[in-house]
Amino acid sequence: MIVAVCSLSGAPGVTSLATAVAACWPSTPLTVPVLVEADACGGDLASWYGIDAGREAGLVSLAAASRRPVPVPASAEAWIQAGVQDAPSASEPLLHHAVELPGGLRAVMAPADPMETGRAVDALVSKPALLGTGKATVIDAGRAVPGSAGASLLRHADAVVVLTDPGDVGHASRLRVCAPALASLRQEGVCVGLAVAEPCLHSDEEVSQVASGLPVWARIPHDPVGAALVRGEYRPPTRLRDRLAAWRSQRRDPDGLEWMPLIKAAKALAELCDDFSGIGAASPVRRAIEAGAA
Repeated sequence: MIVAVCSLSGAPGVTSLATAVAACWPSTPLTVPVLVEADACGGDLASWYGIDAGREAGLVSLAAASRRPVPVPASAEAWIQAGVQDAPSASEPLLHHAVELPGGLRAVMAPADPMETGRAVDALVSKPALLGTGKATVIDAGRAVPGSAGASLLRHADAVVVLTDPGDVGHASRLRVCAPALASLRQEGVCVGLAVAEPCLHSDEEVSQVASGLPVWARIPHDPVGAALVRGEYRPPTRLRDRLAAWRSQRRDPDGLEWMPLIKAAKALAELCDDFSGIGAASPVRRAIEAGAA
């Protein structure tokens, strides 16, 4: 399952939403969600989490691997029968290019340099088969305007989430102009929907009408605390006195996360996209052609 998150004008929290969706993906011991940072303008995750983006694993190594034949992964059951303990890592080449972020999310990080990241995204566009080797892949495509490398990646996704702010005149105009191109993805078997950034005074029906009938899948609230958590900046209270104060003030479980509006919305969106598995998904024939071409 490949889910791409993008915007059409600017980037109103695309990386934050993509990270939250990947972190909230309904995973199992044999389904490890992987976030792929493929914004041609450069990556943010490395700076957010203080990780060296120049290490061997990352988007650049994934792009280099895409030029080689993609091995056919064995089933998880076959690895278990062979006595391999970490079956997901052994059977999914995409995980070989990911690092584990604080909290456990696996991410393929992009360099901050737009030139280097742009070349890597171009390489993935020409040979995208490796993106499909994971059980659940969430792509941060950044600003994916028609004709860009990020927009080309959308064709290889099973579901595309377009983050937009219809309350902004510029965003609304760009959504109206680009909606036909997005709707055309559905002819290729890609599910396409909108995530509307709040606050937005327009109803889902009004936004969908502007977007050539594309459905509204989620409303993404303005949540500075949730955004800080996604960026690795949130620090829950540790002292007993502070934890009691947090509970008394807002009736929030200090150890919980779903009280944060952004996390709650991202979890609902992840579950919705997970339900699309096998429903309107990209053609298996197309995937077979891509794997053979690689």
